[in-house]
Amino acid sequence: MKEEKIPCRIIRYREFPDLLFGTLREDGPVYFDATRFIQAKGDARRHNVRDFRVAFHHWATALADAYGIDREKMIIRDEASGHLLIDECLALLFVVYIDPAFGVYLLERVDELLSGGFTVSDTWLVQAAGLRFTKEELTQILEQHETQHI
Repeated sequence: MKEEKIPCRIIRYREFPDLLFGTLREDGPVYFDATRFIQAKGDARRHNVRDFRVAFHHWATALADAYGIDREKMIIRDEASGHLLIDECLALLFVVYIDPAFGVYLLERVDELLSGGFTVSDTWLVQAAGLRFTKEELTQILEQHETQHI
């Protein structure tokens, strides 16, 4: 396994602040720290990079082919921490591996996108509603919705 010193400190997805990304150079590959994410959100007795690699082999192959990524460089070891780092293209699949309920959420959003042509994340929806309506207005809207659908 290839080793490089790549500090992963960037939060890309606010929903997953423990999924940290990093790169050596601006035009180089971007990796996320899989070891840290397992420690923060997974169960070290059940989750490991080796099992992820086996379970998502077909996805990894398809992504490597689509993006022209060398399969041998998709998973590397960080020299400084010893953590396993995985190419960014597999990040959301790794979250699904750790939290299958997130996979269900993704499928629901993709269904919305394909059937309705539009979707937003729950986080965005809550933030947008909070910017547009006061707490009292939101409460009134929810109460009206509940009485109309009983």
